[in-house]
Amino acid sequence: MKSILLITLLAITFAADPEQCLKERCPNEYAACQKEVFGCASAAMKCKNQCGGDDAECMLNCALASKNAKLIALAECGHENCQDVSFTYCDIQICVKSFKSECMTSQGLKAYQCAATFLQRHSECQCITEF
Repeated sequence: MKSILLITLLAITFAADPEQCLKERCPNEYAACQKEVFGCASAAMKCKNQCGGDDAECMLNCALASKNAKLIALAECGHENCQDVSFTYCDIQICVKSFKSECMTSQGLKAYQCAATFLQRHSECQCITEF
């Protein structure tokens, strides 16, 4: 449940494998941020709004400016150790809303085809493994 909250609220994920990079390469920072979901989440959402969600350098600088120690530690570790993985944000609520509006209005084969190709059309939603 904490992982879901962290993804939903913090929304810092790595596109190749949503939580794995942070869990494996930054386990201490990840755990610390998980324990303070709302503190990290609030600062991260401000950074997401400021940076537009796709600029790793902006996110790192914003995390530093936030003065939230746990967000800074997580952002620095992710920036340092996950450069081989595309750094992006995944806003689950927006992805689910897009999925519903695009794919849930169709029935039968069209709905299946829409669902099967949704992640190809929405690379920003790669943190969601299933709908």
